[in-house]
Amino acid sequence: MRASIARASPRAAATMPPPSKALFALLLLSASATAFLAGRQTAPDTNARILQELASQRVVLDTLLARTSSSSDTRCALAAPGAPEVGTPPKPPATAPIEPSAKSLAAAQEGQRLVEAALRAKRWTRQDAQAFRAALVDMTPDQRTEALNRLLTAINSQLLQVQTGGMPF
Repeated sequence: MRASIARASPRAAATMPPPSKALFALLLLSASATAFLAGRQTAPDTNARILQELASQRVVLDTLLARTSSSSDTRCALAAPGAPEVGTPPKPPATAPIEPSAKSLAAAQEGQRLVEAALRAKRWTRQDAQAFRAALVDMTPDQRTEALNRLLTAINSQLLQVQTGGMPF
């Protein structure tokens, strides 16, 4: 009789229906929704935190601008409505244009000559780049900008084929 009872128990357990899949899915969905809503209610308001940080940065900016103001007649209002007046940063003094020396004029002419020769040959070689680099050292900032603009325009317009294996100048 014991053998028959022992055999009946596993069969009885095997024949009991498992929990319903729909019930399990509903339980999982409701737990997820509850956790989401609970987290949403306890999350900090990020907009308020950002606005507070912007306000503190505004105070720092206003303080710095007020310190750099040279006089009360140079004060101006910032773009924000109702903003307190603060001073404008002082303008740098105008510098007199640098008169190019004979050395810088010769360097500028050499740079122009190198670009012209390369345009005729339709290629920019490593030797051209080295000579151009040496000429750039003696040029004034304005001459250097003009020479580089001329070279880069020719390269970007594909009038020159760069054969330097690296930087073109």
